Amino acid sequence: MNNNKLLIMNGPGLSDLSNFNEMGYGHLTLDIVRKKCSETCKIFGLKMDFRQTDDETELSRFLIEGIEDFDALIINPVGHSHTSSVDFTIYSSAIKTITRQNKPVIEVHISNIFQQGVENTKPIHVPKCEVGFVSGLGIHSYDLAIRAVNKKLSKN
Repeated sequence: MNNNKLLIMNGPGLSDLSNFNEMGYGHLTLDIVRKKCSETCKIFGLKMDFRQTDDETELSRFLIEGIEDFDALIINPVGHSHTSSVDFTIYSSAIKTITRQNKPVIEVHISNIFQQGVENTKPIHVPKCEVGFVSGLGIHSYDLAIRAVNKKLSKN
């Protein structure tokens, strides 16, 4: 049985996913995302902790202090409507620390953040770190990230 623990962290603006419904992702809620993630983790025997906070300080603190209890991280750092209010240097520093511990990190986004003409979040840029990235697949972004984390953990 797999004893790996996965943290799925959702940042500011992701408590309310209604703005993604206008983008063609159906009636998506954080609870639906959580249930899908739980189902996928169960397939691989991964223990999952699924969190969301709109407080940047709490998010940063948990990434720095709380990651010790986990083997991997999937992070959706910010929702579509909070693109200009987040200081990504905090996230970059925390992600860099996590990757130095050889823990897989994958950044996910529900929508395609590279789509032109739409104000979206930019990806976290973490120099000299191995961070995976999945964007634009709706709820399946999380599913694919979990599968990738499982592969990476299985190789270790």
